[in-house]
Amino acid sequence: MYLKDKIIEYNELKYSKFSDYNIAFLSGDIFEGEEVEFELFEEDTTTEVSYEDDYFYQLNINRFDNKLLFEFIKLGEENGFYKQWAYFTFMSELKSVCDEVDYVYVNNYDVSEDDPLFRAFFLSMMIDIEDFDTFNSAYRDCAKLCETLIDIAEKRLKGIWWNKDFESNEMLFCDLFLTPYFNTLGFDDVIFNHGPKEFGKDYLLVTSNLFNEREYYGVQAKAGNLSGSATGNINEIISQINLAFDVPYKLINGTDVYTSKVIIAISGKFTENAKEIIKNRISRYKFSNLIFLDKSILSTKNFSI
Repeated sequence: MYLKDKIIEYNELKYSKFSDYNIAFLSGDIFEGEEVEFELFEEDTTTEVSYEDDYFYQLNINRFDNKLLFEFIKLGEENGFYKQWAYFTFMSELKSVCDEVDYVYVNNYDVSEDDPLFRAFFLSMMIDIEDFDTFNSAYRDCAKLCETLIDIAEKRLKGIWWNKDFESNEMLFCDLFLTPYFNTLGFDDVIFNHGPKEFGKDYLLVTSNLFNEREYYGVQAKAGNLSGSATGNINEIISQINLAFDVPYKLINGTDVYTSKVIIAISGKFTENAKEIIKNRISRYKFSNLIFLDKSILSTKNFSI
């Protein structure tokens, strides 16, 4: 999925020529029906797709070459409420959640108290069709993200914001929890670095120490538990800890920087002497500069997501 800046760029392009678009309709239950091919979606056409969840009631699709722009639409609320919350209250919370996620953009947000019938909330995300076999799989992924954002907004309003899916889905854990979490801690920069060349660092966190010198923290993120009895998992973590300390990160300007601390952040628990095994397998210096974060710590932190 594309990041927020690209979504904004194509939203602006869409609305700059919106009056020139044709309108097409895709009706029926695409979950149960035949696979929908991407060729069905044409340039310069807004395709209205049958969609409805607890909050949104319409989905518009626009194609730009190999990109599909999804726009989930909510417009008006007859009784002024969403479930047990005033519509204004829920919209504000959902907007706050979306602002902290890299892959979504709220491109229309009307919170006027004067006329609740016309309060609007349009949520956009964009995918590359080459990343999906058919439209159906892209549709499901975007709808699932949309539902997750709604669920998080509801949990935040209830004072419960830890999402059970974080414990099995590493990217969800990173996108919807760790990224906004690190941003709230006051780091100068939070760099997401997940991929084949991460060298033990899913994130690089940039800060300044007491002497106003740059300092860098590496983060290794994992979904689920880390057990000392799971040989493969513990060996992998130990290898990544060593890589995170030993292999530098190259900044955009070409400068190599080394991490002074490494955070192991997991969405489950450290079990069966995992920490003790790590302690005995790496140098004392490295262990003394490790920070262990698991669900027991993270799920009690009172911040936005």
